[in-house]
Amino acid sequence: MTDSASNLRPVPPGDFAGWSLDAQKELYRELAAAALALWGLGAGDLSWLSYSSNAVLAVKSTAKRYILRLSLPSRVRESRLRSELSWLRSIQQRTDLLAPKPVALTLKGKARFYASAPHKLLPPPHRVYCALFEHIDGRQKSAGELSAADCNRIGRYLGRLHQDAQFDPPAGFDRPRLDQRGLFGSDSPYQSARESQALEAGQREVFARVAGRVSQVMARLDRQPSSFGLIHADLLAKNVLFDGDRIAALDFEYSGWAYFLYDLAPLLWQLRGERSADYAQLERALLAGYQSARPAATIDRDALEAFLAARQLASCRWLLQNLHHPKVRDLAPALIGQRTAELAAFLSSGVLMRQSPTL
Repeated sequence: MTDSASNLRPVPPGDFAGWSLDAQKELYRELAAAALALWGLGAGDLSWLSYSSNAVLAVKSTAKRYILRLSLPSRVRESRLRSELSWLRSIQQRTDLLAPKPVALTLKGKARFYASAPHKLLPPPHRVYCALFEHIDGRQKSAGELSAADCNRIGRYLGRLHQDAQFDPPAGFDRPRLDQRGLFGSDSPYQSARESQALEAGQREVFARVAGRVSQVMARLDRQPSSFGLIHADLLAKNVLFDGDRIAALDFEYSGWAYFLYDLAPLLWQLRGERSADYAQLERALLAGYQSARPAATIDRDALEAFLAARQLASCRWLLQNLHHPKVRDLAPALIGQRTAELAAFLSSGVLMRQSPTL
C-alpha cells in the first residue's frame, strides 16, 4: 500500500490516537482494502463488525465470506500473532471444534497466514498486521440472551479445548503466560506505558493487593500440573457463535498459557455483572458442561473467585492500554474508578460483586 491515498482527503489534526472515531475508522477501511489485495480479493463489500483494540471487518467476495482483523504492532507482537495462528491451525487439524480458520496467502513465494499494511499516518512503526479468517455461520447472543443450556455448551467447549486442543508447540511459539507476571507485571499483554501515570495512588494499592491475593492461589495451583495449559482467555458472550447445537469460539487474540480455571472467569465475570438474578443457575450450567468434557477437572471455588477478580483487574489494564480509542478514552476514568471500588470490596469479602458495565 502506498501513502498517496492520505493526500486525497483532509488529514485530521494531531496524531492518530487523538483522532475522532470516524476518522480512525476511515483510515482502517483504506488499510483493509490494501490488505485484501494481498490475498487477491477486492474490497467491494466491507462492513464493520467491531472496533476496540483491533479493527474487525466482514468481507463479502463473489464466492465466499471472510473476517479481516487489523492490529497495531503496539497491541500485537508479530511473533505472538504468528503463534496464535499456529494454534488455530492446530485446533482445525486435531479437533472438530469450531474456531477461526486462518486463510493463507503467498508473499515472496512463501505461504504465510498474515501480512502487514503500511501507512504514514499510523503510529510508529506506521503499519498494521492483517489476518484473514474464513467466515463461520452462526449468530451471537448477548449476555442477557444466554440460557442455561447455552452456558452448558460453552462449558463443554472450553473443557474440550483444554482436553483435546493441547499440542506440542513448534520452535519459536510465543504466546503470553497469564501467570502472576503475565497478568499483573510488565510482561503482560495488558501492559501499557500509561498505567503508572493514569492511576491514582489508592488504585495502584488496590491493584497490588489483588495481584498478591491471586498470586497465592496460583502458587497453590502450581502444585497441580494438570491445571495449566493453552486457553482462550477471553470467552465473553460476544466471542461465541451459536449454530444449532454447535458453537464456535471467536477472537483468540488473548489466548495463551494459563491456568485452565482462568478460562471460565471471563464469562462468569460478565454474567455476574449482567445476570445477577439468575447468575447461580448459569454458573452451575457452565461448570457442569465443563466437567462433562473434563471429568477429572477439579473446580477450586476459591481459585475461581480469585480469577474473577484477576479478570476485573485485567479489564482495568485493558482500558488503560486502549486510550487511543475515542470511546475507551471517554469512559475509562469513571469505569476504572467503579471497578477499583469493586476490587477493594473483594479484598474485604473474598467475593467480587459487579455493578460496573461491560464494554
